[in-house]
Amino acid sequence: MKEGAETVHTKIQAKAESVLKQGIEHSSKDLIDSNSRVNNKSLGPIEASHGMEIAQLLLSLLHAWGMDNDLDIVCQAKLGLLRPMVPISFGVLSKANYMSLFLPTWHNTIPLNNDTAVDDQGLTDNLPLELVYREQLTRIFTCKTHWELSTTLTSNHLLAIIAVSHTLMSMSNATFILEQERNRKLHRQSTRVKWSKADEENEELYTQQQAQIKQGWSLLAALHCVLLPDKVVQLGSKNFKRPQVETMAKRWQHHCVEVREAAQALLLAELGRMGPKGRKMLIDSWAQFLPLYTQLETINQQAVSPPSLNNGNSNTGAVLSPEPAEEEFEEEEEEQVRKPSSLAELKRKQTTAVVLLGVIGAEFGQDIMSENPKKRADNSEIRKNSIAEGFGYGNNNLARLTSMALSHLLLAPPSMKLPPHTPLRRAAIDLIGRGFTVWEPYLDISKVLLGLLELCSEADKLVPSMTYGLPLTPQADSCRTARHALTLIATARPAAFITTMAREVARYNAMQQNAQALNVNNVNNSVLHKAKPEILRSVELLIDKMQNEMAELLVELMDIILHCLDVGHLKTKGLQDVFPAVCRFNQVSHCSATRRIAVGSNSGSLTLYELRQGKCTSINAHSSPITACAFSPDGKFLVSYACGENRLSFWQTSTGMFGLGASQTRCVKSYSTAPIADVARLNPMRLARLIWINNRTVTLMLADGSETRFNI
Repeated sequence: MKEGAETVHTKIQAKAESVLKQGIEHSSKDLIDSNSRVNNKSLGPIEASHGMEIAQLLLSLLHAWGMDNDLDIVCQAKLGLLRPMVPISFGVLSKANYMSLFLPTWHNTIPLNNDTAVDDQGLTDNLPLELVYREQLTRIFTCKTHWELSTTLTSNHLLAIIAVSHTLMSMSNATFILEQERNRKLHRQSTRVKWSKADEENEELYTQQQAQIKQGWSLLAALHCVLLPDKVVQLGSKNFKRPQVETMAKRWQHHCVEVREAAQALLLAELGRMGPKGRKMLIDSWAQFLPLYTQLETINQQAVSPPSLNNGNSNTGAVLSPEPAEEEFEEEEEEQVRKPSSLAELKRKQTTAVVLLGVIGAEFGQDIMSENPKKRADNSEIRKNSIAEGFGYGNNNLARLTSMALSHLLLAPPSMKLPPHTPLRRAAIDLIGRGFTVWEPYLDISKVLLGLLELCSEADKLVPSMTYGLPLTPQADSCRTARHALTLIATARPAAFITTMAREVARYNAMQQNAQALNVNNVNNSVLHKAKPEILRSVELLIDKMQNEMAELLVELMDIILHCLDVGHLKTKGLQDVFPAVCRFNQVSHCSATRRIAVGSNSGSLTLYELRQGKCTSINAHSSPITACAFSPDGKFLVSYACGENRLSFWQTSTGMFGLGASQTRCVKSYSTAPIADVARLNPMRLARLIWINNRTVTLMLADGSETRFNI
């Protein structure tokens, strides 16, 4: 057996050497010879690293050559990929180090098609007939047969192409052409004021070249992520092996960021390509493995018992009858979700089910098709054993169970079974943020926000690795994911975020007062104390992006801001210097002389914050939302204006003799103002401004350009 293998190996090597030698003798323009000359050319001190050479070889072998001729030209001329001229064989290596080889071109079983064998680039003009035949065979293989071999190969190859393309694009648009790579590394943007004409031309040429390289990597990633399935079918393929959604779900939060982003893009593209029917069948197949997290157990007993598994499989076939064109895809999915043979495999399937159903619920939650009412009436017994009720408004059982699983993974304390910074926990954090509008009715928003803030509480220590592109530690990766989830939640439901945080701040202040009375110092270890910078970051983001929504919650917003700010800074600085974002609202005014802050609410009340005493009082000032308010320069008077009732009022805060007794704020004078035109009300943030000229006179500036002065 060994001698036979060595004999075959010797024959193959001799045949390959003879073919290559013949091709080189017949043509000096052979692609292989030209590539070898380029690689042997000395380019000075900067040479291609082994990592770049491996990436070049990997992309050259995995790219779908012949599918898009224009992109092929860009890949060779701009990106530096090497087009294979002989057939390629791929293999799959298992965890036990066993390899399976795929040799579709070995027995010449691929039929040549004249349409697909046309050479548009002139690569085979001077090649011998045998190499021409092999090049045509290779082109058919790379553009069609390559993607008909195995779902595992398709998944891994697409992941590799997209991840490496994004990596090279992020490296300041790196390329495999050594001369261009040397120019990129040696390029330094000139800071001279006067440029010569040659310098301007070189800079413009370099900028144009980098833009072309970036566009090339983007087109390469888009072809394999979005366009490839349709193009393979257009080429006549009837056995296209789709990417495995299970594989992409497992890599949803891969430790490598580039692989993670590639898996997420592929999974979302594949789920969108399935359509509502395909997603419904996928849900019914995986819902049986979704764990039920309760107080006593964390494993779905329905998934453990064999009868429920059988019922789940029968339910999968009873929901929808597949279309003929989707039979192959559905058979592959049924093979993926076969009955688990061990407890370890069951846990893996439960993990995959949580991520997969979380992605479907977050991205396509309201698009899931509900079951036919007649079928539900006929199959009542099956419906009792099935947990896949959907994510819709009237069919939300699966959304509730998925949200319970995701929140459990976020809030569960670290243990041996669930360490603090694992890909599964990061996936749950990410999916809670992505689909918060779907999970919101079934979540304890306070616990979720506090759990995310706890992960972000040490963001300042992890900023270098998160900001400067250094490799992320598991803790930094969890922190970045939690910060992104907080941003998604805050922008998706700003009112829920602000009101929940304001309620938690009020609870924290009450606990702090009790702790001071009892001489307890554990309050400083709470999440709201440690995560103050992160809370301010979220609040500032909401003010920048959703100013009109925040104007309706100014009192709650100010409660959160004053909790996070160091009040001592407001002794010497104004609120404009400490937190300028909130000063965009004309309903907020700060007086440095008296150390008070006034906030006009949407309900018409004025809220006064006494920073010296740490107290807050509210008075009913107007019957409509307050448009603007401002303290006088000496802090003795406060003026408020409400355009809804066309009234301007002056307020004075008085205390007892020698500052003793409770302070009282009363209205000392009111004026009726001219109404504002309806056209001027289109921008509520710029309806009116109040500017004090001196301690007794204020000017009301309206949106229509009119100005009116009022005296006390």
